[in-house]
Amino acid sequence: MIQELCNIGNEHQIDTFFKIAIFEVSQLPYFNNLTSDETIENIITNIPDTSQVLITELLPKNIRVDAGSKITDQGVFYKPNIAFTLTPQDKNLQALLETYQNKEVITLISKRQTSYLYGTKAQPLLFEYDPIHSNDPSVLKGYAIKIYGEVLGAEKLFEDITFNIYSRGLAFTLAQEL
Repeated sequence: MIQELCNIGNEHQIDTFFKIAIFEVSQLPYFNNLTSDETIENIITNIPDTSQVLITELLPKNIRVDAGSKITDQGVFYKPNIAFTLTPQDKNLQALLETYQNKEVITLISKRQTSYLYGTKAQPLLFEYDPIHSNDPSVLKGYAIKIYGEVLGAEKLFEDITFNIYSRGLAFTLAQEL
């Protein structure tokens, strides 16, 4: 099921990452780093509503994306490392995150005019989360999300494409709402 999460505290940010979609790789047809952009766009655009996908807006200045590389005999390998915080702490949200814990995923991260796809069905990334606790009221509380791995080839860059996956998610109901 495609579920859209509400990450409380988002503001309109220009030319910064503002939204992320995390696809459980078992739900996708095969593709690799050599698959055409058009085919990948078609896969994402036509993913069934029953697929496991998390979609959320990102808190301002709250995502780190690194993708160092190393050269081997087999080609250039990239090590994407994506980290962000998801709020609030909630029993239902934690249960949902637990279903993704240590699962293979691919990630679509979007700015206003560009989107970046990290991972492929052939070389997925790993999803992990940890609760963030603090007694300090000024410290953000929620869940630290980390998505990382090693893939052959750089991330796929899509320009001037609005992926409909962002408009198809079901609103995620939080248990602590009034």
